[in-house]
Amino acid sequence: MAAKYFHTFEGRKFYPKLLSLRWACWLITGIAFFTFIGTLVWFRTWPWMIPMYTAEVLFILSSLWIENFKWKRQKRYFKLREENPKTHLKEVQCMHLQHITQKPAGNFAAVVKEIADLRTNQIRFSPPKINYWRLVYDPDSKARLISITLASLALFVALVSRTTDIELPSILEFMAHDSFGGYLINLLGIAIGLYVIFFGIYYAYSQIKAFAMSWLARWNWQLTEDYVLEHFVTALVNRHAPVNWQ
Repeated sequence: MAAKYFHTFEGRKFYPKLLSLRWACWLITGIAFFTFIGTLVWFRTWPWMIPMYTAEVLFILSSLWIENFKWKRQKRYFKLREENPKTHLKEVQCMHLQHITQKPAGNFAAVVKEIADLRTNQIRFSPPKINYWRLVYDPDSKARLISITLASLALFVALVSRTTDIELPSILEFMAHDSFGGYLINLLGIAIGLYVIFFGIYYAYSQIKAFAMSWLARWNWQLTEDYVLEHFVTALVNRHAPVNWQ
């Protein structure tokens, strides 16, 4: 069911041909963006910032160009109304979900619960798998890691203040310094710059993942099963309509 829904609404048929100008612009700007990031990190030269941000903007625009192509294809394929086409698409998705699940929209939550229970039992009774990433970082222990990090920093500062003869400046003295405003502006600029860079990296990752999965899902690769199922469950949750709302 999940694969059928994914192919219907997110299939390869909605994207441009592989050898098209849209994909060429997307690929070139994406490579340029990551190349400039690597150059900036390696040479640590600020002049590379401008071309890097330019490549990032062009990459995002090329991705939006592809998304616009996909939206036009969806409008034509599903024959969406000219007025409120997005609302009409949601209605079409809801009707399709009702058809493939054989359940009314008011029971979509029950379908989601059933899928979640099946996945839990599958993980519980399947042979154990080693998650190497969790050996390095476990999201469930984020609070403990933050607490340990803060405690370690406090201990480090306390040890430094005890072992050094140099009097450490207080926070108030540092804030009263004439150059404090300049430091603050520089830190703010660095924070904004890093945010823009990481936003571009995250956006690129999400776009590459979405495009790759739309291609690989055509051949029912096992790699795409979780992504397709996640997309299906999200659609069920978003299109769920309680009985008293219908």
